[in-house]
Amino acid sequence: MHQWVRWWGLFLALIFLLAPWGVSAGEAPQLSLQQLISMALNYSPEVKASKSEVRFAEEQRAEARGYYYPQLDASIITGVAPNARRPFVAGQNIIYPDPSNKLHGVNIFGRLDLSVVQPLYTFGKIGYRERAAEKNVKVKEAGVDAKRGEVILRVAEAYYGLVLAEQGKDAVRDARTYLTDTRERITRLLVIHSPNVKESDRYRLAMYEGSVEKFAAQAEEGAKVAYLALKALIGYGPGQDFKVPAELPNPSAAPGTLDQHIRTALELRPEFTQLKEGLVARQLLVDAARADQYPSFFAAVIGALAGAPGRQTTRDPYINDFFNQAGALPMVGVKWHLDFGITKAKVKQAQAEFEQLQHNQKTALMGIPVEVAQAYGKVQENYKGAAGLEKSYVNARRWLITAFSNFDMGLGKMEDIFQAFERYGSFRGDYLMALYQYNLATTQLDKSTGAYRRTLAADAPPAKAKTK
Repeated sequence: MHQWVRWWGLFLALIFLLAPWGVSAGEAPQLSLQQLISMALNYSPEVKASKSEVRFAEEQRAEARGYYYPQLDASIITGVAPNARRPFVAGQNIIYPDPSNKLHGVNIFGRLDLSVVQPLYTFGKIGYRERAAEKNVKVKEAGVDAKRGEVILRVAEAYYGLVLAEQGKDAVRDARTYLTDTRERITRLLVIHSPNVKESDRYRLAMYEGSVEKFAAQAEEGAKVAYLALKALIGYGPGQDFKVPAELPNPSAAPGTLDQHIRTALELRPEFTQLKEGLVARQLLVDAARADQYPSFFAAVIGALAGAPGRQTTRDPYINDFFNQAGALPMVGVKWHLDFGITKAKVKQAQAEFEQLQHNQKTALMGIPVEVAQAYGKVQENYKGAAGLEKSYVNARRWLITAFSNFDMGLGKMEDIFQAFERYGSFRGDYLMALYQYNLATTQLDKSTGAYRRTLAADAPPAKAKTK
C-alpha cells in the first residue's frame, strides 16, 4: 500500500512539473507595447549605427586630448657612404688622405634621428578643439535618442495597427453572427408568408454581407502587414511568433497644459540638445581658428645616432659628420605659422558655420512648438471623439438588440433591424479608429516633446562605479 502511494505521488509530481511545459509548448507569447519597443531598440540597426557615430566622436575627443602629450618622431635610414680617413698635419699643412671630391671606396652606414616634442602653451589651439570634441559627443548622444524616438513611433504605429486589425476581425465575427440570425429570421418568415418581411430583404441582407466580407479582407491584410512590420522591427525570424493584447488601451485626457508640453519639448527634445551643444562646439571651433593666428611654445629633445664602419670619425666639435654621430639635445622653442589670408579665411568659415547653426536654432524654436501643439490637439480631439463615439457605439448596440427583440415580438419591422445594424457597424468602426488615432497621437506627443527620453533614462542600467 505504501509503495503504491509513493509511486502515485511521484506520478502526480511529474504531472505538475511537466504541465506548464506541455501547455506553453508551441504557444506564442503575448508581448506588450513596451516589450516590443525595448526589443526593437535593442535590435534596431539604425540605433546601432547612431551609437557608432557616438564612438567615432569619442575617438575624435581622444585624438584632441592626445595633443596635450609629447609626440615622438623617429626615422631610421641606411645606405652606402664613401670611406674616409682622418686628416693629419704635415709640417704646417693639413693633409686629407680622402678628399671629398674623390671616391676612395664605399661602405654601409646606418642613422637614427629622434625628436620628442611637448607642447607648453598654444593660446588655446588644443583646449578649444578638445572642448569642441566633447560637445560633439553630446550632439551624437542626443542623435541616438532622436533615432530611438523614430523607432518607438514606428513600433507604436505597427502595434496599434495590429491591435486595431485584430479588433476589426472580432467586429467582423460579431457582424456575421447578427447577419446569420437575420437571414434565419427572413427565411423562416418568408416560408410562412409573413407580412413583416419582403423578398427584397434578402437582397439587402446580401448587400450588408458583401460589405462585411470586404471589411474582413481589409482587416486580415492589415493584420498581416502590421504583424510582419513588427517582426521586422524587433528582429524576429520566420519561425518566431508572438501575440498582442486583444484590445486597444482606453483613452484618457492628455496630462498637463499645452504650455507645459512646449516647455518639456524645449528641455528634452533631442534636436534642441543637439543645437545647444552644437552652438557651443561651433563657437569653440571659431576660437580655435583664431588661436591658430598665434604662436605655439614647446619643449623638445632632439637626438641622432649614426655610424659607418668605413669612415674614421673625428672629435672636432666644429665638424659634424652625418655618417658618424651620437648625441641628444634638450631645447625649448616657438613655432609660428604665418600666411596671407588662409588662416583668416578659416576663421570666417568657422564663424559662418556658427551663424548658420544659430539660424537653425531659431527655426526650430519657431517650428517645434507648432508641432507640439498639433500633437497635443490630436490627443485631445481623439480623446473627446472616442468618448462620444463609445456612447454612440454602445447605444447603437442596444438599439440593435432592441430591434431584434421587437421584431421577434411582432412590434417591429425588418427595416428597423437593418437601420440599427448599419448604425451599429458604422459607430463601432469609427470608435475603433478613434481609439487607434488617440493612442498613436499620444505616442506622437511623447516624440514631439521628447518625453520618451525620461522613460529611456529610467530603463537605462545604472552606471558602474569607477574604481580609483
